Amino acid sequence: MSTENTAQVATVKKDITTQVLAKIDAFQSNGELKLPQDYNVENALKSAYIILSNPKDNLLAKCAPASVAEALLKMVVYGVSPIKKQCYFIPYGDKLECSISYAGNVAIAKRYGKLKSIKGNAVFEGDTFEFEVDNVTGRRKVIKHVQTLDSIGTGKIKGAYAVVELNDGTIDTEVMSINQIQQSWNQGGSKGNSPAHKNFADQMAIKTVINRACKLLISSSDDSVLYDPLEEDEKHDKAAEDVKHEIKTKANKKELDFDEAEVIDEEIVNTIENVLNSDLAQTEAPF
Repeated sequence: MSTENTAQVATVKKDITTQVLAKIDAFQSNGELKLPQDYNVENALKSAYIILSNPKDNLLAKCAPASVAEALLKMVVYGVSPIKKQCYFIPYGDKLECSISYAGNVAIAKRYGKLKSIKGNAVFEGDTFEFEVDNVTGRRKVIKHVQTLDSIGTGKIKGAYAVVELNDGTIDTEVMSINQIQQSWNQGGSKGNSPAHKNFADQMAIKTVINRACKLLISSSDDSVLYDPLEEDEKHDKAAEDVKHEIKTKANKKELDFDEAEVIDEEIVNTIENVLNSDLAQTEAPF
């Protein structure tokens, strides 16, 4: 691709963020979309553009314009920020997807699920760990958890838990055994065999149990937010390993003709309207 065409593609792609912002502004003006007060759309879109236009991956030039618009829209609707690692942009062939990270799930749970704080811990072989289930409320409670340097040093994980505190003072605990955690990992592309899983299994286990607790809070709230069927952190783990390979072998190699700019706006409009008018989007908006 010539230098001139490359510049033209960058201009066309940059217009996508501008057009998405304009369409979001229009939806807000018409009362069709309400965004969180603590969320700055312009900053999120600018940071997204910086990430997507990074020459290292050059996702803007390799992904279809409509999928870029859809990924940016999902980012805005969920109210997450890529610069804070609350979401990641992942290419699947020439299609760009916005994947919500576990940090994004925590942010959404605090915003919509009445979450005040959440803290996760791994349980190692050699730990003393006891928990109980309240017969009335059904909530779990950790009775005792004693760790030693020796038990932590084994690296052998028996499970993980996350203590959840809600704004009203309610405290609950999500507990997962290592078998449950591994079953969750098996849903991802790496099947729990990524370098992160092998080298930092305790941290990955904590992420998994926190993810589970946050998703339950959000999905059970009145302002529920939608999720993809796969664990988002698992999707990201796989993508982090394969993103370079995906771009090199599967990304769209067709040059984008500058004349295509004339139809990009229509594609974005259709994409946004399809998302907002889909059956899933017809549930009560998470704002």
